[in-house]
Amino acid sequence: MPLRLRWLCLLLLLGCLDTFAPAGAVVFTPPAAYGTWWAEIESCAGISGDFAAIKWYEVPGSSYSCPAYEGECAGWWQPPHTIYLAETRANDRLLVEHEMLHDLLQRGDHPPAFQACGVAVQSAR
Repeated sequence: MPLRLRWLCLLLLLGCLDTFAPAGAVVFTPPAAYGTWWAEIESCAGISGDFAAIKWYEVPGSSYSCPAYEGECAGWWQPPHTIYLAETRANDRLLVEHEMLHDLLQRGDHPPAFQACGVAVQSAR
């Protein structure tokens, strides 16, 4: 294989990697309860979304270094439909619904809907 073609293949492969993924993140299948929580957060927000589009990842521990900003995270949403959860917090309903609301709104900030739905930053992290 010519050298240029090798470099092109390597660049294409690297382009497919999620460079913002927290260390140790592994894909997981969400438990059935997440579907119920999703329906409830959709109802509260008055927005419908595609739960099946979300790619879920567990990150070892109770928190991890945030790829998007300095500090620790227990949960993090990355557009368009990726949610990372600290392993020990994967059943924390407030945290999960908080990240689900990010996905529904397709926003990384925290508009009033987070407070109105009871999943504000203070309660989720």
